This record gives sequence, structure tokens and C-alpha cells, in this order.
Amino acid sequence: MHFKDSDPMIDSMIVVLGATGNTGRLVASHLLDAGRRVRVVGRSADRLRELTARGAEAAVGDLADVDFLSRAFAGAGSAYLMVPPNATAPDFLAYSDDTVTGIVRAARAARLPYAVLLSSLGADQLTGTGPIRGLHAAEARLANLSGLTLVTLRAAYFMENQFGSLGMIKHMGINGGVIAPDLRMPMIATADIARVAADTLMERTGSGVIVRELLGSRDVTMREVTTLLGAAIGAPDLPYVPFADADFIGGLIGAGISPDMAALYAEMSHAINDGRANPLQPRTAESTTPTTIEAFMPSLAAAYRQL
Repeated sequence: MHFKDSDPMIDSMIVVLGATGNTGRLVASHLLDAGRRVRVVGRSADRLRELTARGAEAAVGDLADVDFLSRAFAGAGSAYLMVPPNATAPDFLAYSDDTVTGIVRAARAARLPYAVLLSSLGADQLTGTGPIRGLHAAEARLANLSGLTLVTLRAAYFMENQFGSLGMIKHMGINGGVIAPDLRMPMIATADIARVAADTLMERTGSGVIVRELLGSRDVTMREVTTLLGAAIGAPDLPYVPFADADFIGGLIGAGISPDMAALYAEMSHAINDGRANPLQPRTAESTTPTTIEAFMPSLAAAYRQL
């Protein structure tokens, strides 16, 4: 059911984790636009200031700190949950496990009644999916919390991942990776994920454990993405080059990503190639989101021109 304006839950606090990141920042912004009470959680008060200036309440601390996070969840009617990216973690899955442990214990202590979890396609798999393995564990552990309605958003590959390729394109004149060039795959803009998450937190529909896939506007290939990006930056012949694992991992390490994380990204790419990160359901109107890869290109091109 939908809560009506007269229902006191319309005024309940909504907690947003990762509020300085791609999705969390926009989730909080949408909620503030709708006049909701929002508590934003992050490690830096300075980076939260844009949201607190608009009326959000800040909670500054470490997600692995159960006491801190329990206070952040206190009195909340719902929360947006995620494991913030950490590309330099020496052991990413250990970092993810520590973060999830803090979230689960704090949600239990605060008796959190409703949550939206950012997850990924492939999170149904126990092994072989790189960093997505941590989301498999997060889903399972949160699903076991008594009294919590959990909406899991299993999102497709982020369009924003292409920002990480801009330096290579600028300096080497190629795009590339382990993902097969002509594999059709769903790809989504994080702004679309944020809109769905914010709407879900405000509507508070359903009960129990709900899994929802988000698949972007259509399936695309990495070669298609590269061709569109090349046209947007004035390089119409920009190629997409398949990389061997060693070259891919070495390039990521050279860009400052930890060896562990680089290896996990390669593993995730293979999971995409072999279908372990495929959607489990046919594409529907509900799983299709509005932003097209063509509409996303100007933001990539603008970032490229700033390099």
C-alpha cells in the first residue's frame, strides 16, 4: 500500500548510506526535493555539506562502527543501504564483509523496518563474480533480519564505469577491457537507480524480501558504446580492444587500483562474458529505465575534454 499524507510514516526519518557517492547523493537529493526528512551518512562532513545545506541531518562516521551506525539508524522508518566502493582496498571482500556486518548489526539494534539495498546482477551467484560476491553475502544476511522488509535492487553494469576508461582513451587512443566487444549486455545510468531507490523509500510498498532487477534502457555492446563515445569526442574510429587478464589487471594497478580489486574486476568481467551476471527475468517495463547510452554520452565527452 501507499502511505497517505495523513500517515505519520510520511514524516519518518529516511537514512541514506553512501550519501557522497553516485547513487546515494542523488537518492538523498530526490528525497529532499520531496520534502522528506533525511539523515545522510558518510565519512566526511565537508562532502555532506551540499546536502546538509538543503536540510539533511548529517551522520559522520565509519559504516563498520556498529555503535555509530546504530545511532544513525535510530528512529528511522527506512534506509538506503549499500557497500561503498573501495578500489584501493587490499582485500575488498574482507572490507565488504566488515561493512555488511556493521550494517546488519546496526539495523538489528535499531529495529530498522524497511530498507532498499543497492545490489547487482549476478548477486544470486555464490562465487566467480568478483566484487559482486560481497553483495551476495549482503543480500543473504539482510534477508535473515527479523522484521525488516528488504527491497534489493539488482542493477546492471553502470554506464559510469566508462569514466574509468577516459584516461586510456586520451593517452592510448583505444578503449578496451576483458568484457567481450560484441556481447549484448544491459547497462544503466546510476541516476536511474537513484530515482527508483528514492521512489521505493517513499512509497514503502510490499513486505518480506523483494528482488527487483534494473536493466537500463536496452542491451548494448562495448563496441557500440565505444563507437558512440568516439563520435562524441571527435574520434570516430576509436576501437574497443579485448585485453588479456594480465594486461587488464596491470593497467588497473598502474591507475592506482589495488591488485586484489583489479583481479576481482577481471573476474567480474568473465562473469559477464559467460552469463553468470545475466538478468534472471525477461526485460519488462518495470526493469527498463529511461536513460539511453546516447543520452549519457555528453557527460562522458565533457569529462574527456577536461583531461
